[in-house]
Amino acid sequence: MISEPQSLPRGSRLDQSRHIGQKPVTLTSLGGTLRQRWRVIVGAVLLCSLAALAAAFLITPRYDAVARIRITPASQAPLDFETAKDQPLDQALVNTEIATIRSRDIARRVVLQTGLQHDVEFAGAQALAEKRGGPRAAIETAHATEVATSGLLRQLSVAQQEKSYVLSIGVRSRDAAKAARLANAVAFAYIDSTADLQTSTATRQAQSGLSALQRLSAEAEGAATTVARYRSATGIVQGGAIGTINEQQVGPVSQQLAAAQAQAAALRSDVAAAERQIASGVSDAVSAVRSAPAITDLRRQRTEAERQRAQYAARYGPKFPALLQSNQQIEALDQQIRLEQTRIIEGLRSEARSADAKAADLNRQLAGLKQQIALNNQAAVRAESLQRKADAATAAYNRMAGTVQQAAQAQRSSEPQARVLERAVVLSRPTYPNRPAIGVAGVLLGLVLGVGAALVGEAVQSTVRSPEEVETMLGLRFVTAIPQLRGRRMVDASGRRCAPADTLRDAPVSAYSEAFRAIRNLVRSTGVKIIAIGSTLPSEGKTTSALSLARVMALSGDRVLLIDCDVRRAGLMRALGCAPETGTLEVLTDGAVLDQVVQQDFIPGLDLLCVRTPTFTPTDLFDTGAMAALLDRARDGYDHIILDTPPLLGIADARTLATLADGVLVLIKYNATPLSAIDAALAGLEQDGAVVLGGVLTMVDPRSEAMGALYYSARYSRYYQQ
Repeated sequence: MISEPQSLPRGSRLDQSRHIGQKPVTLTSLGGTLRQRWRVIVGAVLLCSLAALAAAFLITPRYDAVARIRITPASQAPLDFETAKDQPLDQALVNTEIATIRSRDIARRVVLQTGLQHDVEFAGAQALAEKRGGPRAAIETAHATEVATSGLLRQLSVAQQEKSYVLSIGVRSRDAAKAARLANAVAFAYIDSTADLQTSTATRQAQSGLSALQRLSAEAEGAATTVARYRSATGIVQGGAIGTINEQQVGPVSQQLAAAQAQAAALRSDVAAAERQIASGVSDAVSAVRSAPAITDLRRQRTEAERQRAQYAARYGPKFPALLQSNQQIEALDQQIRLEQTRIIEGLRSEARSADAKAADLNRQLAGLKQQIALNNQAAVRAESLQRKADAATAAYNRMAGTVQQAAQAQRSSEPQARVLERAVVLSRPTYPNRPAIGVAGVLLGLVLGVGAALVGEAVQSTVRSPEEVETMLGLRFVTAIPQLRGRRMVDASGRRCAPADTLRDAPVSAYSEAFRAIRNLVRSTGVKIIAIGSTLPSEGKTTSALSLARVMALSGDRVLLIDCDVRRAGLMRALGCAPETGTLEVLTDGAVLDQVVQQDFIPGLDLLCVRTPTFTPTDLFDTGAMAALLDRARDGYDHIILDTPPLLGIADARTLATLADGVLVLIKYNATPLSAIDAALAGLEQDGAVVLGGVLTMVDPRSEAMGALYYSARYSRYYQQ
């Protein structure tokens, strides 16, 4: 019985869904994507541009001829002086005229006038059938006319020029002269149709309007006579409005009554206030008293007398004659003031009584007028009814007279309702297709598609291209990035091309050598002595990196042993270009002595143990104890031992060697090794208990983000050259 597969534990390296969302999306990453995939973008731009230009040159050229006309609203007739003034744009009228120009009747008239039913461009196959003649010639001609009419309507365009009564009539054709001829023909056909319609309509209106005008004239005259007779009999006059004399008098009398009542009320209020103030002994507070000139003068005299009395009282005794005289003078002035106050208040009472009498008289007069108006109401209603009938008859007569006058003028005038402002001209260059615009559109489309393809490719790519991805997506410590050497950077001192590891002797100060110095620093800081150099897949620079690391360590004064453990490929032998008589297999299987088998490198301090020839053997060479014994013997004689292992995936020897080493450096080919493969290799190492020192990016593009992108890599390049 087959058991159900168990789900992967959370956070397992074999669960690739854990990488989702771990790649940060920044402007820097987008720029790196565009730099990395610039070939895709350029290819898309070139492809779309060429396709657009090819399509533009394959399209049959067309010419657009445009004629412009100005329409005149029907309300602005020559004799319609009141409505001929400036009026707002009637958009409904403009839309109606546009629909009229695009009507099938106008197009058919143009087809018949210009003979388009015989034109293959507009009538198509029907034009050829019509030319054959025969018993069905009439039917074929009619059919060709309708087909040409439809073809003309498809190539006809009518547009309003901004917000005005100017219309642009355009026709598109393969022939520039034909396009201009048809555009002008449509414009004149529309103008002729409006003139014919205007003349026929004016004739009908003139004939029917004359009889109606005579009838309305008699009705208006009879209604005016009836109104005049009735007004004369009832005494109703007409001023600014219809009404009797009594009704016209009510308004003024009502206004006078209101004014008199308001004045009487104000006077009564003043008298009441004055009486209350007199009763309370403060008559001086009455406004009429305060403002009276006589009172003002008496008070001034009294103030002067009080001032003198105060002076006498301050100097002399109460019996002083002048002081007694001042007291008498003050009493006399007070008596005069009281008499004057009494006279003023009495005058207020008299004015109030007079105002009340006037208001009562006006009220009686208004009541009499209202009584008379009540008697004339019935007559006024009848007069208003008769007047409305007379006004309606007069207005109808005036409208009909204006209509008849305009119809007669339109009947005599042959001026159409539109005129041509600009005739269509023959163009020297086609207007369609616009090849520059199509080319630009192709470039833009290619740019959009190229960028989109680059972003999609970036979204679906599952390789490693930056130190951040090594640490965040793989969970490894990033050690360094090894740049890829090309061209002039792989030249020795004699000017000949050489392997990357051979450049370390002639160019010890370079970005390539600095990358391996960073690895050496990591190894020294961790105290690791046996280092396994592993990679997930073949061709990731494992042998070259192992040899370069060994030489950098030897240049730094370390005693180093490099062992080629990839017996299936013997990559170290090919890299060195040597053919040793004995090597790794002989030491492990035949008991060869290590000191007698190793070869000296041209860099002092580096010993090499190569595989003499590629070997495929079913024997497990590294798990028999011989490899462990070899490493134990070599520990005492060397500072560091570097193992060039087979690929970690698919080769069991690599995992065995990883457990024998003190630490494993995992090489990751820049933008090449899939994440799933790296995770599978790391899962095997974790399962075996191997110590992974970190991840190293190999064959890195010097312009990539991993090497500091364009700016920093260029700066460091100049630094290393110096």
